[in-house]
Parts: sequence; structure tokens; C-alpha cells
Amino acid sequence: MAASAGVANLRFWGKVSGTKQDYYIAEGTGEAAAEGGESAEPVVGFESRGTPGANQFGYWVCNSPDEGKWVALPDISPDDIAASRSIKVLFTGDLNR
Repeated sequence: MAASAGVANLRFWGKVSGTKQDYYIAEGTGEAAAEGGESAEPVVGFESRGTPGANQFGYWVCNSPDEGKWVALPDISPDDIAASRSIKVLFTGDLNR
């Protein structure tokens, strides 16, 4: 995972319990670009990957560390942070939901 994503340092960040499955989360630094290739206009207040702030680290998630398929999470925008403060639900463990 780390070599193919261009991650310099990688560590296990933690586990988030879900109602159906759990999420295992890894945190890394380096020149890893966010997957998805979104080429939208820059958002005011958006912090680039690697700069101190909300996007200083990149994060990858999977449901089982044994399965080997880790999914890169996108960088977060100021709108995402504002919206997250109003969310009051449980995690399901479904990465596609």
C-alpha cells in the first residue's frame, strides 16, 4: 500500500467500530496525491496535502487489515469540516455508503 501510494511514513492510526463491520485506519505522510483526480476550482481555505492543518496527513481505510485492500480517503475541505459537526449517526462499516 505505502509504496504504491508514494507514502514516506505510514502508521496504524486506529480502529473505528461500525454496526456491521469495523474500519481500520492508517495515516501517512509524503507526496501521496489524493485519489479520484478531482480537478475542481480551488476552494477558499482549502489546505493542500502535506501542509500543517487538516490535510497534513493522508488516510487510508479498510474493513480488515488481512484483506490487503486499503482505500485512500479524499482530502477534506472547509465545507466538509462544517458539515461533520452536524452529523449524529453511527458508522456502518460499509465503505461504499
